[in-house]
Amino acid sequence: MVRRITRLNLMAITGMVLVLLVSMSHVSFAATAQQGVTGLLLAPSADTLGQGSFAIGYSRLGIRDCVYIGAGIMPNLEVGLGSRGFKDGATVYPMLKLRLLGEAADMPAVAIGLEGQALYVAASKRLMSSGPRAHVGFGTGRLNGIFIGVDHVLNPVTISGGTGFQAPITTVMGEYVGGSFNIGARFEFSKGLSFSIGLLDTNYLSAGVSLTTKF
Repeated sequence: MVRRITRLNLMAITGMVLVLLVSMSHVSFAATAQQGVTGLLLAPSADTLGQGSFAIGYSRLGIRDCVYIGAGIMPNLEVGLGSRGFKDGATVYPMLKLRLLGEAADMPAVAIGLEGQALYVAASKRLMSSGPRAHVGFGTGRLNGIFIGVDHVLNPVTISGGTGFQAPITTVMGEYVGGSFNIGARFEFSKGLSFSIGLLDTNYLSAGVSLTTKF
């Protein structure tokens, strides 16, 4: 059964996210979205996995399961394979992204990509030297036209406590993609472990976990 969020809870969560978005940050990291391609929650970015990086992950998107693998096989080129669902009802889809331009002080990064039957172009640019990063693009299929998003890193490094616990690098995200508005956060721990949680279409809970390593 899909868990729905009450209007009061949604307003409280949205308010907290907006407060977090104005906090201090310095660095943004390429990470896998909950469908497998590097990006935010469901929207792709112009980032790619680094050369020699390998990612594997699982997400629960409402009532749908998603598993994926991806790799940076050469600079600016990312390939992968994902599956929505399991067993006989699974839909397997390829992923491919090529970054055409890297981000510069006065120019965004630009990438083109394929996710299943969806083709897209995406641009990503930091708005200020220590501010949020904006993403915009256009795609077919599930992306359904123009998509936009913003992410903001709250702490650029892990924070160690007196007990030995390390607080993860935390990124808050908001996006409009496929006709839906999604908000969420990603928590990056040491050794490539990442956990994300979000609200899809402001109603449905999603969560994902991934591991990125070198090969």
